[in-house]
Amino acid sequence: MDIYFKELLDGIAGLFLHPLSYVFVILAFVIGFKRVKRERREFKVKVHPVIDNLIQSFFPGLLIGVLFSAVLLGTGIAIPMGMVALIGLMYLLLGLTMKTRFLNPAYAIGLASIVALFLPGFETGTDFIDKWVRDVQSTPLDSLGILMAMLVIQEGILIIWKGSSRTSPRLLKGKRGQYIGAHEATRFWLVPQFLLIPMGAIPAQGDWPMFGMQAVGYSILLVPFAVGFRQLNAHSLPQEAIKATGKQVLALGALIVVITLVGVFTDLPLLAVIALIGGMLGRELITVINSQKDDHGKPFFTRRNNGLVVLGVVPGTPAAKMGIQVGEVVMKVNGVSLNNESEFYQALQINAAFCKLEILDHQGEIRFAQRSLYENEHHELGLLFVHEVTERKSVEVS
Repeated sequence: MDIYFKELLDGIAGLFLHPLSYVFVILAFVIGFKRVKRERREFKVKVHPVIDNLIQSFFPGLLIGVLFSAVLLGTGIAIPMGMVALIGLMYLLLGLTMKTRFLNPAYAIGLASIVALFLPGFETGTDFIDKWVRDVQSTPLDSLGILMAMLVIQEGILIIWKGSSRTSPRLLKGKRGQYIGAHEATRFWLVPQFLLIPMGAIPAQGDWPMFGMQAVGYSILLVPFAVGFRQLNAHSLPQEAIKATGKQVLALGALIVVITLVGVFTDLPLLAVIALIGGMLGRELITVINSQKDDHGKPFFTRRNNGLVVLGVVPGTPAAKMGIQVGEVVMKVNGVSLNNESEFYQALQINAAFCKLEILDHQGEIRFAQRSLYENEHHELGLLFVHEVTERKSVEVS
């Protein structure tokens, strides 16, 4: 047991020595900074802090990662160090796009598997690089298939669980030239995984490890993986559409598992190749289909003749404390009917110490929200509505 405990501690320490861990943290800050910059440009206010994504995503990602690491260690998924390095390189290349959704294990592992299929043998004269090349060429594809499947399943769970929380409101220019509202879910989960590395003091036992390269001994390494997710919803409430996407990703992960295992038990390595490349293409297909589906729907967050649709609620503001939800419609303020945002703020001035809102909720029923206001709070109620943006450039809805 001392060997296992020592290898486990060494593996955890490896996470803090892995440069990709710090790259992921930096990318999370950059993504948050770009989001805040856009929110200030469109709404003159910061909706969520720069580090919101990192804080909100850290513990869910860590929890899911630890739980599934137990599965990976239990079944024994052995990945050589050269392939671990190649997957990390794919993450770095995908990170250069600065697109959150491409920082995804389906793409990183899928691209790494394609490189492994076509990588020719060569010598560089540098021992560790030559060993890594041999590692990549000899990595069993069924191990990569199971690893991809486990990470895609984790992504599906995280999307369903946390994908729709604290989405960011946006203003887009619609097909008719008028501004419409949308919600952007941008999540970046760190999901470190314990993997077996074919070199170390832990001996193989019977059929363990089940997948991967056979070796005299194994070591444990906690490898940083990132799950990037982005979805824009302009034609529905974000909660409904994002959870539907999560279920699709979950189903894709299960399909990758099935195809890979069938290949293992029927001794058809080609099925592992189909699972890996199909998993990467399938993840992209889910994104494309959902994007097109949203584009062809009727805009949800639009200006209307009676009432104002709530596009966003800034956390910690009076509106958030009053329980007002995104997608609800503010019909009246202090008894005054509303047609535009200017009338909203004018109606608030009727009673500077108190406000009473008449709200049309998601079920089409009227409810009342009221609260005392303190000095200057009527200027910062915390509700965001669709309005015109005076920008030289605007985002078009395709």
